Amino acid sequence: MSEYIKEIELKKIQPNRLNPRTEFRKETLDELADSISEVGLLQPLIVRPADKGFEVVVGERRYRASHQAGLEKVPAIIRSYSDDQVIELNLIENIHREDLSAVEKGRTCLRLMEMFPEKYPNEEAVGKHVGLSALTIRDWLKLVTAMPRKVQRMVAPETASRRVPEGKIEYTTAVRIARKIKEPHKQLKVAETLLRRGIRGAKARSIVTEVAKRPEKPIEEIVKEVIEKPASIPFRLNAVEPILNQAKTQICLRGLDSRIRRDSIVHADLYEPKFAELKVKEVLRKRLGDFTEEDVKREGGLTMEQFKRQWEEMYGEGSWDNDERVDIVRFEVVKLNPKFEELRRRISTKFLLKS
Repeated sequence: MSEYIKEIELKKIQPNRLNPRTEFRKETLDELADSISEVGLLQPLIVRPADKGFEVVVGERRYRASHQAGLEKVPAIIRSYSDDQVIELNLIENIHREDLSAVEKGRTCLRLMEMFPEKYPNEEAVGKHVGLSALTIRDWLKLVTAMPRKVQRMVAPETASRRVPEGKIEYTTAVRIARKIKEPHKQLKVAETLLRRGIRGAKARSIVTEVAKRPEKPIEEIVKEVIEKPASIPFRLNAVEPILNQAKTQICLRGLDSRIRRDSIVHADLYEPKFAELKVKEVLRKRLGDFTEEDVKREGGLTMEQFKRQWEEMYGEGSWDNDERVDIVRFEVVKLNPKFEELRRRISTKFLLKS
């Protein structure tokens, strides 16, 4: 691949026609343009030869901000790239940026698969090239192929800070809408209801699930039911004894009810009624790939391998994704439901007989 660097007149450079980014926030462009006005463009653009000049490959924001700052020339690295290399390079460069939504990433993945089917025949191939799981790629594509454009425009970028801009719905909620609800008009109505009511997190996802399970029930009635229900964390039967024996002091979840926060009291549910009240000691957010042996030990004395198996039993085979950020709730039992005293006695007896 030929490569060299030089100062190029900005008017001879055209924007990247294959860039997955379709929206650029004015505030961030203004900040970058101000910086460039003061100190110049410190990091060169990467461009490729094009008709009557050059085309941006990497550095679209810097290119636009340089125009805004009134620069006449910019430093650029000139390389020869094919279209598929440009698309792939932009995807890899943008894939971890917080201001690029999963919808935009999904469109780029779809473009790769449509334009270059031999190189990118499926989600697994795309994931392998960009270093992510096929499940993540599949979710991105679902947002693009299974939801109307109006709902797609509502999807917020998934950021480490979990800050969701006004007028946007969370990525995880959008994915659940795409997975659970098939009718486009109902997808839109649910998304608009969540936005209008300001409902996010686990409550929003519970509403989506209930709408899918009870299609005949009005959405507003389902919203009322979910909002009025006390904050709770669902557990499986095999978690009861480790929790009561203090061997299990945390749970990892996909998404979290906003009411579950440090020092709050929540119900520990077992399918239907609560079996205990828990005091939340700490709420964290972490990538699955960053979990340590100490983390999984808090899940009931599990090893890392056991924890991965348990995760895939809960969320499906192949659902473990090192890049997925999950909520971690650390807790302690403050009150046991009297109705479950007998259950605890029976479980304890069963464990003693086995030992």
